[in-house]
Amino acid sequence: MSNKNHLVNPRPPNYGSISSHGHPQGDILEPHLSLPPAFVNHIQQYPYSSDNHHVQYTSLPGYSDEEEEEQEKDFNTLFNEYLITTPFIIIAIFSFILLLYVWPIKSNDNDDNDGSGNTIIIEHWNIFLLGISGWSLVFLLRRPSFFLLSKLIKVKVSTSGILTLLLVGFTEEIVRLIWLYYAHEDASTGNDIYQDFLIAYWLGLGWATAEAIYFIIQNFIAVRWYKEENGLNGQYLEERLELEEILGRPLTKVSAWWGVMWRVSWIFAHIGFSCWIAFYSVLVYPAAMIHGLLHVIWGYCLPVFGIPTVSYVTLILTFAMFLIGLALFGQIV
Repeated sequence: MSNKNHLVNPRPPNYGSISSHGHPQGDILEPHLSLPPAFVNHIQQYPYSSDNHHVQYTSLPGYSDEEEEEQEKDFNTLFNEYLITTPFIIIAIFSFILLLYVWPIKSNDNDDNDGSGNTIIIEHWNIFLLGISGWSLVFLLRRPSFFLLSKLIKVKVSTSGILTLLLVGFTEEIVRLIWLYYAHEDASTGNDIYQDFLIAYWLGLGWATAEAIYFIIQNFIAVRWYKEENGLNGQYLEERLELEEILGRPLTKVSAWWGVMWRVSWIFAHIGFSCWIAFYSVLVYPAAMIHGLLHVIWGYCLPVFGIPTVSYVTLILTFAMFLIGLALFGQIV
């Protein structure tokens, strides 16, 4: 690892920018750029050969290379794979907009909707943008959260890492609650529960879109670390080692298609959480607990249980949360 001061690094941190082992080179590590924002940096020492400057990959305990037969890809193949999968992330976002057109949304006020769906789009793009601003605000609060727990409250860095992830989950849902309250008051929906549903849906979708945009940008930055001419660069080597310690394997052995699944999962989660809280504000507490636990699972359990297991469990869980959100507003029952 380099001895640069990560605390003054101008790049903003991701969910996963916290060392769980209190690495002496920095309290806050560089963001790791091909991961869902729920990742935390689970740092361990990886051996690599200084003779050929090639990273030697070592499986973490409990995770075997045989679990996922991914061939190691070169830079061009990896870059092209991300180029191919990125449009599918965008399509996933638009598919949730399309869902509002094809789904028979129940409304108490049929005069405001001619059946074409135009009212849904026109009246709620502002809520979509509000969701983007909500995620951005929470993103900016992550570094102060870590500083508060690791510096002002004297706890071990590993402990503060877990507490920060839980705190981020709690903070994000509190901000979501405030944003939903503001959106509801601004829209003056009164007792129209179905307009409340649309507000929650659009806010959650905006939230997930902001996260997806950041994720896409990070993907292409991370791929750059594996470019051959950057292989001997100390900074890129450090970034690669830290990223591979999170994944439990090199990025070149991880399919970019997993990223599409991760984004769909978090779209489910953000819309689901928004619907929960919009329906009954006290549900902010279970939402915050689940959100925080998801961060911890992604940050600390991925190398142990493997990418497929964690990804599929997350998808099933978030899809269930999404369905519960729809059911609360009577959209599927």
